[in-house]
Amino acid sequence: MDDGLKTLFALYKSPNGDDVNISEDEMTIAKAQGYLFDYPKYEAHCDMLQRLQCILAEIDPKDIANAFLFSLSTRKLEYRSALGSYYYAMAIPEHEFMKSHNEILASASIHCYLCGWSAWKDSPNKFDEKYGYNFKNYERYKSGGSVIGNMNLNYAVFDLEQFIKLPKVKPTDEDKRIFARILSCVECLESSDKAGKLRDVIQKAKIFKTNKDEISVLLGELGICGILASNDFPAYDVYFANEYERDPVEYKNYFAYPVNRWYARDGINCKRLFEVFGENLCDYI
Repeated sequence: MDDGLKTLFALYKSPNGDDVNISEDEMTIAKAQGYLFDYPKYEAHCDMLQRLQCILAEIDPKDIANAFLFSLSTRKLEYRSALGSYYYAMAIPEHEFMKSHNEILASASIHCYLCGWSAWKDSPNKFDEKYGYNFKNYERYKSGGSVIGNMNLNYAVFDLEQFIKLPKVKPTDEDKRIFARILSCVECLESSDKAGKLRDVIQKAKIFKTNKDEISVLLGELGICGILASNDFPAYDVYFANEYERDPVEYKNYFAYPVNRWYARDGINCKRLFEVFGENLCDYI
């Protein structure tokens, strides 16, 4: 493990960060290696959307699919997160800034409730700095994406920028077999079961080295790209739900939209599976 990655993990070792002891030299090395970042400068809603389009133009969706599959046997989670970010970003429609329903928040104009753009602060405090790009990068390397919360523009832009820097990879047949076995776990569910039950079945099956949080994120990404979605709550490319429309029915359901509204009876969208990965991966079961 690179020294910079060790520093990134150490930065978020404890929930409150009070016992973190990282030297300036360690921070400098981590930044030089691309694991830590300075707090981002303010970027307007329209400017970030425009920058996203430039990033997307550099990406081949086949590389996204290959990276996701490659991550399964290698557990290189930084390759996994781009699947959700890419298909979320590709689906973002042209839109005006969507204000909060709360009048006080709406007047501040610091968050778009459609795409999830948030304004980076001109004068960030220590909390802001800790949860800027550095925390997003921690999520990429630790869980393959955000464990709690839905996709948003800021994360997608950062994630895809980092993805472009990674060496291109190709999955093995073993990666494809792992993915096919993950998908086959849907057949073990009752029709009323949801993503939480699917996660538990996958974890119990011990198909590959993983943990609960990593599987939760993985299922969220499969929902975002439309493989685990329903007709009533489809993927973003079919209907781009705003943030007020993404909440689950249950209070303790931390999966990302739309898999947080998915039931086993909705099954797997095989057409979308082929569109995203370019082959019938069920042949590898």
